[in-house]
Amino acid sequence: MKILRERNEAHAPLLTSLTRLIGSNMREKPSFSEAWLIGSGLGEEVEQYEIAGAKVSIRNSADGQVDYVIIPDEYRLERHDSALLRRVIDIVSSRPPPVGIQPDRGYILSRAREALNSLGAQAHRDSSRTLADDERICSLAVRYTIGYGILESLLEDPHIEDVYVDAPCDRNRVHVTVNGISGFNSVVRCRSNIMLEQVEMDHVVSRLCRVSGLPFSETHPTLECEMGFKGARATAIGRPLSPAGTALALRRHSSRPWTLTRMMMNGTLGAETAALISLMVDGRSTMMICGPRGAGKSSLLSACLFEFPLSQRIMTLEDTRELPIEVMQEMGYKVQSILADDRNGESNERSREALRLSLRMGESAMVMGEVRGEEVSMLYEGMRTGRAGSTVMGTMHGESAISLYERVVHDIGVSPEAFMATDAIISLGLTRPRGSQRMRRGIKDVSEIGDRPGEFRPLIVNGDWAPDIIGSRTISRIASAWDMTREQIMDNLRSRRDMRSFLERMGQDDEESLNPTWIRLANDHLSACMVDVDMCPEAVVASFEDIYRRRRGVD
Repeated sequence: MKILRERNEAHAPLLTSLTRLIGSNMREKPSFSEAWLIGSGLGEEVEQYEIAGAKVSIRNSADGQVDYVIIPDEYRLERHDSALLRRVIDIVSSRPPPVGIQPDRGYILSRAREALNSLGAQAHRDSSRTLADDERICSLAVRYTIGYGILESLLEDPHIEDVYVDAPCDRNRVHVTVNGISGFNSVVRCRSNIMLEQVEMDHVVSRLCRVSGLPFSETHPTLECEMGFKGARATAIGRPLSPAGTALALRRHSSRPWTLTRMMMNGTLGAETAALISLMVDGRSTMMICGPRGAGKSSLLSACLFEFPLSQRIMTLEDTRELPIEVMQEMGYKVQSILADDRNGESNERSREALRLSLRMGESAMVMGEVRGEEVSMLYEGMRTGRAGSTVMGTMHGESAISLYERVVHDIGVSPEAFMATDAIISLGLTRPRGSQRMRRGIKDVSEIGDRPGEFRPLIVNGDWAPDIIGSRTISRIASAWDMTREQIMDNLRSRRDMRSFLERMGQDDEESLNPTWIRLANDHLSACMVDVDMCPEAVVASFEDIYRRRRGVD
């Protein structure tokens, strides 16, 4: 283990005080890695947990920041195992694969096993060594040859959403954005205890180029691609765009599908808002979700997808894979995904072509991962003429319904009359409670189109349904399509609210209750109960609770 200690004996008293204040000023790394672990602060620990191959601690630092401290297992290997791993990595790296062989993780793993056997580790194992220890060495050899090194430890953490490496990488700590940490609402941006050497950054970028087949150089100083690990996507910029060197941003897709109940649990929205969104999706409404970057637009759009009935055919259009298509298909949803690949820098043209094709692929709900620019005109033309199908949903950057309207109409050129085809706009926001560094995600407002272009009527006021929601144009349209009275549609809305509130309460002890399966079961149960027009919300919810308790074995 290579250790760097920065000491000045002449200032020992001062160093002692600083050590007490900010913790150890030691940096350490094993010989097989080019990423340092920086001495962490001694602030209050908020939470600690373990992930695959690492221990994590979240701490409030004395300087007001939040520290994310991770200790990968490979940084605590015994001296013999650390040296053994170094030798395995050297052997694997020194032997190029045969011509025609594409070295993937499986191939490198087999080579690592061969290298370990060649070193005699199997024949000369001490009494405490196991086959699992050898397999761990081989897996780590894959991570530090063909993989992304210590960054993989960060991406293994289900709480992490984003990883940022600012240039120059050897002078700036890696920063992360985490979600779902107790004591924090929604999201918090943390300073990690990791710092990368330039050679490590070069290795990561080289790996990204191999995976994507895309160039990265001074003539091509940007790189956007899928990482091929944990569903993460990478964006890198280099010189001359980044004068100080290469900078990197990683976006990790959630391993747990977002649902409205999961978003209720983390404080993004309330039960009344969740019920209204559920009703509008089921009622084939046209909705746009807006908000700044990082506000959770894609997460909310993903959650909305599970509110569709299984009978609804769904067409999704994305330029980056973020929507939970595979999960939906496994659950029985009829989903066709279209990916507008932007790897040749022609994203606008590809998006327009993909949208044009999707409009010709038959009646279906259309879900756009992000509506960026000129394709908006084609989308709204399809909505106005009915070619866009029964439901349209998408996300756009914008602070509010008004700002979204102004962007679409005044900046992009969609006619005000065409914009009137939108039923509702959901605005998400990021706030800093009392000016703290802890970011809170939440729905700012849900509005429907008013009587004239540019006018909007709130459907949610202070987290509750608007007093006149029963007279809403959108609610009235759904009630008419379902042959319901206003009282009956409100009973439907209350049933959705109370079933989701029940699932959120159950989710506090049983995380499974927040998964899409229970959303689908709740909606199917409500649909079956709707046949009996006299069934009150209390009876609907009570019978659903009985179903839940029987299936989950809860008293």
